[in-house]
Amino acid sequence: MHMTDADYSDDEIHRLLRQILAEQRSAPTPTPIPKPQSISGASVRRELSFDEILKKIQGEIAER
Repeated sequence: MHMTDADYSDDEIHRLLRQILAEQRSAPTPTPIPKPQSISGASVRRELSFDEILKKIQGEIAER
C-alpha cells in the first residue's frame, strides 16, 4: 500500500509522533555543536529544536 503525505489520518499522525518521541527518549542526547555568533544578534533567527517542532505539530493537531 502506497500512501502520499495527504493520506495520513489523525490517528496515524498521533501514532507516528508517539513513536518518534519514544525513539528520541531512548536515543542518547547528542552534544550540540555551538554555532558562530552573528555580530548583529537582533536580526538573527534561530532554528527550532526537534522538541519545539514536535510541540508545534502536536498543537496544530490539537486545534483541529
